Amino acid sequence: MENGRYLLVAMRDGEEAARSEYLDFLESSGLAESDLVHFPITSLTVDLPDLSQFDGVFVGGSPFNVTDWEHSDLQKHSHDLLFEILNSPVPALLTCYGTSYTAFTMGGQVNREFSEEAGTTEVQLTAEAASDPIASTLPDTFFALTGHKECVVQLPDEAVLLATGPSCPHQMYRIHYRNWVTQFHPEMNADGLLRRMNFYADKGYFDPAELDSIESEIRSVDLTAAGQVITGFMNYCSFVKSKNS
Repeated sequence: MENGRYLLVAMRDGEEAARSEYLDFLESSGLAESDLVHFPITSLTVDLPDLSQFDGVFVGGSPFNVTDWEHSDLQKHSHDLLFEILNSPVPALLTCYGTSYTAFTMGGQVNREFSEEAGTTEVQLTAEAASDPIASTLPDTFFALTGHKECVVQLPDEAVLLATGPSCPHQMYRIHYRNWVTQFHPEMNADGLLRRMNFYADKGYFDPAELDSIESEIRSVDLTAAGQVITGFMNYCSFVKSKNS
């Protein structure tokens, strides 16, 4: 089965952070650079490419927060582009910031009650996961990498909760039957998170004095299942493509 062609929409501040995220998605997806188009949102003038030219869309994380008192013009523009993605017939997988953005936009509620520092998190599937084309391939409980200041406390009415956890109640959900959202980072392995942490050491995602213990923690767990979200999404996109051919 061909891997297909995908778009990665990035909202990272800085070329190095954006490139690091792109490399994470390249590694986790197994795609060649020619098949994963990197689309950083860096100005108010950029518009999405024709989404119909892609089999699926990945949306990376962001230092943005929907719970901030003020949203910059760039954040507002990013929201407009994400709204286009959510309403496109092309399947999308949104990670981390996409969890709060999607809930915020579609009528859910977001606050900072269940934030998680950079490190590992336990993910537990719900009963609804058994009938989901992606979540049904995952083990009932697994570990993933995370780091976020805000969280979803109430899902939109049309969302289906697929995974929860003891430290954050909304770890994965589906909306519009073709969009999946994860609070955790399925694209990252331990090395990827450590690289990412270098860019955000002073941003409140973790205590820099605890870096050694965080590294020990994230290297001690098996992250294979979390990464299967990426391959599961790509398998779904391939199925949709073959069905529509």
